[in-house]
Amino acid sequence: MPPPNIGGGNPSPQGHLGIGEEDSVDAYEVGDRIKLGHAALQSLADQADVDLIHIKGYATEDGLYPPLRTSSDADVLVRPRHVARFVEAIRNRGWEEVASFESGSAFHHAATYRHDWWGPVDVHRLFPGLQEDPDTAFERLWEDRQKAQIAHFPCTVLSHLDQVLFVLLHTVRDGSRGNHDSAHLHKILSEKDFERLSQRAKELRAEVGFAAWRGTLDEYRGHPDYLLWKYMMDGGSRLTEWRARLAAERTLRGKATTLGRAFLVNTDHLAMKLGHTPTRGEITKQWFVRLGLGTRDVTRGALQRITPKSRRG
Repeated sequence: MPPPNIGGGNPSPQGHLGIGEEDSVDAYEVGDRIKLGHAALQSLADQADVDLIHIKGYATEDGLYPPLRTSSDADVLVRPRHVARFVEAIRNRGWEEVASFESGSAFHHAATYRHDWWGPVDVHRLFPGLQEDPDTAFERLWEDRQKAQIAHFPCTVLSHLDQVLFVLLHTVRDGSRGNHDSAHLHKILSEKDFERLSQRAKELRAEVGFAAWRGTLDEYRGHPDYLLWKYMMDGGSRLTEWRARLAAERTLRGKATTLGRAFLVNTDHLAMKLGHTPTRGEITKQWFVRLGLGTRDVTRGALQRITPKSRRG
């Protein structure tokens, strides 16, 4: 069966393109589907007069990732003022929201959509680590953009230097896979490359994330984002994560909003975990689980602070 036109469209209802599911397009490898997804997204952006840049994964030059590295989704960075128009365009062509900007991550940087044929895409309105104003940062990236063929379709991608910077910033947040990617970058980059990357990080105000990757994060101990990047690197309890999120917020309103979310169930993540839209009962159950975990973390933290004092006394 031939796939639908590259611009999207609603495919034949024979199956869903979830990873690991059996469907009518098993002839396509997951990587090929994602590459076709990149092409479809670029086509829709062109039609909607939207500026976007394909980032990470299959939008990077050969050699920046370890051999045989694959990607399970597409990532695009959209000019901030074009985000609403782009989201409307992809929703009209079959992409359904899986996670919103607010529920997607601690950085609230991307919303996730999934298409039955082309798989998932993370639509970024900003990129974690770039502290420059999102509009200004996008314009600076856009000035150095280039074209690359993805699935034999011309797609807008980052410059070589910006590709490397984005990959290394992402490795800090990508767990064990990120560690593997980071080790590969350390092997292939020279001291001159590090100098150029450091300068580019300064231009985009990405010094803290870059320091996290270089292992010099403690130089930014007083920075609002220090705890968040430290959590991304070292992990920790839910309490540690929410403390880091609060510290990273620049305004009282932002801190209040973040504090309020700490007590709410992330229904998007719960839906992904359950495989269906959660019922009110399932949300309530998860709230009590969340409350229990939070109480445990608070108690454990209090005991850790008290115990050393008792031993000294």
